[in-house]
Amino acid sequence: MISEATYLHYLNALLDGNKAECTRIINTLLADDTDIKEIYTKLFQRSMYRIGHLWESNRSSIAEEHIATKITESLLNLVYPKILETPRNGKKIVITCVDKEFHEIGPRIVSDFFELNGWESIFLGANTPANEVLNIIKEKKPDLVGISNSFYINILRLVKLIELIKSELPEQEIIVGGQALANDTNDVLSKFEKVTYLSGIDKLDEFIKLSQSV
Repeated sequence: MISEATYLHYLNALLDGNKAECTRIINTLLADDTDIKEIYTKLFQRSMYRIGHLWESNRSSIAEEHIATKITESLLNLVYPKILETPRNGKKIVITCVDKEFHEIGPRIVSDFFELNGWESIFLGANTPANEVLNIIKEKKPDLVGISNSFYINILRLVKLIELIKSELPEQEIIVGGQALANDTNDVLSKFEKVTYLSGIDKLDEFIKLSQSV
């Protein structure tokens, strides 16, 4: 279990841009066999949400947010070998951001989370053109497609990407994540079948457990 004191120590180091101290904290947790899901949810996700809120309220700069992002990316790479130790279950997911979406920490965490649960995850990252996303889906034939959309301004691109996928692969199951739909009152995804919005890691964990029990 990751204590509040450990989280605050890590968050402060991340806000200070102290990569060495953040790395030391993660290495200590790994040496103590801390649950990887705890590291992902209680440190990586929680701290980046906090930094995002600070940026939105003009209490941190874009540069500081970028530094924290790059440090987090390096730490995800540090933890990743542990994730690869998980036995594969034969399920596959393709994860992407919508076109013109450049925030990829969230979907990267989701990608790793699926792999931690035994899935093969094909992570396309930020700003992937819709046609290329479709081509990869056709080639890889995944059980599931995950799409990340952080900014409401990109909602139309999200809808167009889903429409493109469904026009050629109507039975393809899709999950959508990201803050853009967190307060959606129009439910823009309701017209699509087999498309599910997941609001956070807890909902994602429930979804994965349910899909693996089927």
